[in-house]
Amino acid sequence: MISPRLFKLLLFFALGLISLQLLSGIWLFIEKYGLTPGEVYLYFAGDEANFIMAKSVEGLLETAVPHFVAVSATIFVYAHFLLFTKEISEKRKQLLIFGLFLTALIDIFSPLGILYGCELFAWLKVLSFWGFEILMGVLLYMLFSLYLLQKRA
Repeated sequence: MISPRLFKLLLFFALGLISLQLLSGIWLFIEKYGLTPGEVYLYFAGDEANFIMAKSVEGLLETAVPHFVAVSATIFVYAHFLLFTKEISEKRKQLLIFGLFLTALIDIFSPLGILYGCELFAWLKVLSFWGFEILMGVLLYMLFSLYLLQKRA
């Protein structure tokens, strides 16, 4: 079993990293794609009037595959902190972890649908991105709460 002191230290650093990930992810999304599904659609599908070239499947896959690996590993590592706790029910832990993986998958792979002209995937990308960020925020809140509980003990 991990010592409580080491757990507190690891949890402290994880909270800092999750916070930076949330803030930088939001900033980069808005800077790169914009806020609306229309802006997201134009970014991927292209727009001749604004001299925006459509993205290629190869280019999207070059971005999607490393993101899929990195995001999956991040969720896996951060979610492990929940496994050391008994304060949160197993059902809540499972729902949170499942939601994180599902929203990440949709966010990462929805641009492929945009390339084929389906604007619905732009909506899915925007909604899944914000859903992922909110769920990561929930994870941050849970871990922060646990950190405070551990600190008191």
